[in-house]
Amino acid sequence: MAPRNTKAPAAGSKTPPKSTDRPLFDDFLPHLIARLAYQLNDDLIEKLRREGINVTRWRILAVLSMGDGITIKEIIDRAMVQQSALSRALMRMEKENLVRRVPRPGDARCVDVYLTERGRALFNSLNIVVRRREQRLLEGFSPAQTAAAFALIRRLSRNMRS
Repeated sequence: MAPRNTKAPAAGSKTPPKSTDRPLFDDFLPHLIARLAYQLNDDLIEKLRREGINVTRWRILAVLSMGDGITIKEIIDRAMVQQSALSRALMRMEKENLVRRVPRPGDARCVDVYLTERGRALFNSLNIVVRRREQRLLEGFSPAQTAAAFALIRRLSRNMRS
C-alpha cells in the first residue's frame, strides 16, 4: 500500500481542499437554520401522517387555534402557506367540519375563518404531539437557555424582516 501524501499543496496551487478538510457549512448560520428546519419538518410530517393530517392543515389549525375569526390574509401570513394551497385545504377542511368560513358582515369581500368544535379537538390532540417534539428539541436546556433560544430566533427573524 502506497503511503498517503500528507504534504500541503504548494503556495499558489489551485488544488482545492478535500471536502473532509473543510466544514460542511457548519460555520454558515443560514445553512444550520435550514438544516434544523428540514429535520423538524421531516419529523413533523411523519408524526402528523400517522394522525391523518399534513403540515399545511396543521399550520391552519394552529393559526386558527390562536383566536376566532381570522382572515385568509392573516392565515397566509401566519401559517406561511400559499393562497392556492390554503384555498384547497380550507375547502377540504370545511367539508370535514374542521373549519367554517363566514362572510364578514358589511364586507362580503372579507371572509373570517373559525375552528369548529371538531377542528379544535383535532388541534388539541395534535398539539400534544407537537409539544413533545418541542420538548425533544429543547432537551437539556435550562429555562434561561430556552428563553434565550426563543429570543435569539425572534431577533434573527426580525433582522430578516427589516
